[in-house]
Amino acid sequence: MNGNPTYHAIALAAGTLLVLPVPLVILTGWTPRGLRGRQLAARPYAWAVLCFYTLMPLNAVPRMLDASADAVMACTVLGFVFIAAAVGCCIQAERTARRAGPKQVA
Repeated sequence: MNGNPTYHAIALAAGTLLVLPVPLVILTGWTPRGLRGRQLAARPYAWAVLCFYTLMPLNAVPRMLDASADAVMACTVLGFVFIAAAVGCCIQAERTARRAGPKQVA
């Protein structure tokens, strides 16, 4: 059921390199050019991406460790909590952006 752990490790490493750096630098204070007008909303978007990123190790690590089907299913179900948190962060970002006013064109 769990497949080859090498494939899961490669996918997790690639996902980490592609997804993780941008939200982390946003949370440290940097804002991408496309979000400069929505600077207040950038942090909730970063938290949403981190919540989505959490799904990667939640699904890959139990399979890499050849965990039981129940453990894999429990981690998959826990992933829905992070999906709900990400949706909440996206909603918060939109509300913050609307309260701040229209996007200013620089």
